Amino acid sequence: MVLLHSAVGAGWQSPPKGTSLKTLGEAEEQGFIEVRGEFQKRQMRLTERGLRHLDEDKRRLAARRM
Repeated sequence: MVLLHSAVGAGWQSPPKGTSLKTLGEAEEQGFIEVRGEFQKRQMRLTERGLRHLDEDKRRLAARRM
């Protein structure tokens, strides 16, 4: 979930520093992100499913704060 919350929009971007390949692979496998590139040039972007999931999670967190 931290990976999704760290994303800025749906454009291609570098994953957060310290993100493991396993974390990227799991998020990609679940359909939340797309990954391209190799090693240091690896980039990710949120898929439509990832954007929906992130939006739902943000609303849930906001409701919990109230």
